[in-house]
Amino acid sequence: MERQEAETVLSPRDGAPQPCVLVVDDVKANLIAMQALLEGLECEVVLAESGEDALRRLLKQDFAVVLLDVQMPGMDGYEVAEHVRSNPKTNDVPIIFLTAAREGEDTKLKAYGTGAVDFLLKPINPTVLRSKVRVFLELQRKREQVASAKARLELVNSDLERAYNELRATQSQLVQSAKMASLGQLVAGVAHEINNPLAFCTSHLKTARTSLEQVGAECRNNLSPGAAKHWERASNRLEEMSLGLDRIADLVVKLRTFSRLDEGEFKQVSVSESIGALLTILSHRLGDRVAVHTSFGEPDVIDCFPSLMNQAVMNLVVNALDAIEGTGEVRITTGAEGGENGEYVIVVDDTGGGIPDAVKERIFEPFFTTKPVGQGTGLGLSLAYSIVQEHGGTLTLDNTGRGTRACIRIPLTRPNT
Repeated sequence: MERQEAETVLSPRDGAPQPCVLVVDDVKANLIAMQALLEGLECEVVLAESGEDALRRLLKQDFAVVLLDVQMPGMDGYEVAEHVRSNPKTNDVPIIFLTAAREGEDTKLKAYGTGAVDFLLKPINPTVLRSKVRVFLELQRKREQVASAKARLELVNSDLERAYNELRATQSQLVQSAKMASLGQLVAGVAHEINNPLAFCTSHLKTARTSLEQVGAECRNNLSPGAAKHWERASNRLEEMSLGLDRIADLVVKLRTFSRLDEGEFKQVSVSESIGALLTILSHRLGDRVAVHTSFGEPDVIDCFPSLMNQAVMNLVVNALDAIEGTGEVRITTGAEGGENGEYVIVVDDTGGGIPDAVKERIFEPFFTTKPVGQGTGLGLSLAYSIVQEHGGTLTLDNTGRGTRACIRIPLTRPNT
């Protein structure tokens, strides 16, 4: 006759999961009696008719305590206890041995040596049994409460840490944006102050050249060789002054382009003008050390937040310059991909050392930097990433084998319009 597994009896309390008690005995009548004795303790009673069955159940679910009969055919209680203690998943489950035999002290020591927490003789005293089981049920509930509280605390800590990091990043981005706004105001002020004397000098230079040409038309042929030489030198110097003033005028235009104070407006801007302006601002970083090559594709005019996009591209170019030790090259390429509904792409390639594999996953984290202390805030790339996201686009950085490629992709059409 085949042995059937005994049923599991549930004792629910307000629908909440209950601690479990495993009762192991090869006599079914004993299992039924133990089940009755434990009734009302607000626990789930699981019955096993063999040591093998008990071990299978122990691997499937957690138990507050195991009530284990010692004398069983096949695998006895001591063997079951040894298996339970040797398995990391079950080695902390409390075991109470149950036996009808009058065991001596050696046998009890053996029982405790296998990891039992208690030893009860049959017939079992119901009051003693329920009292002992109740202790372990309460311990299990307390453990679950502690685990639940710990999980909630960890979740709260995680939320707080995330909120704190977001606050720090937002604060730092605001500081950086404020710095860029201040820089823009400063550059705009400088451009304005330069523009007034520049217009004065340009106008008077034109008058001086015109007057010199009129005088020269009348007396140049009558000048002595020495005077003619001075005349020619003066004419050349005026021409050089004109070229210099034209360069200053071009610089003023680029400064004004860079210092756009309308960053709150989504408007059309010339990509080539914007990048030319920021390269002018960074010219002191280039010198003879880094050669910059630009290739502007179509269209040249795109819709964006001008000041923010200037800041994002500048951060990428600065990052590229910082990556180059000694001499090197930076190449900036722009243009559309994918037709009218495609993307506008801005690529900054450098011949620096590339991105170490160990930090690839962290390059856009706020405050993360590989630069020495005092030489980097760790905000350049994270701020550029946020700005590109605000435009509905993506920013990626990849190694090219000869340096790093930063690629901005933004929709040609404004998101949510």
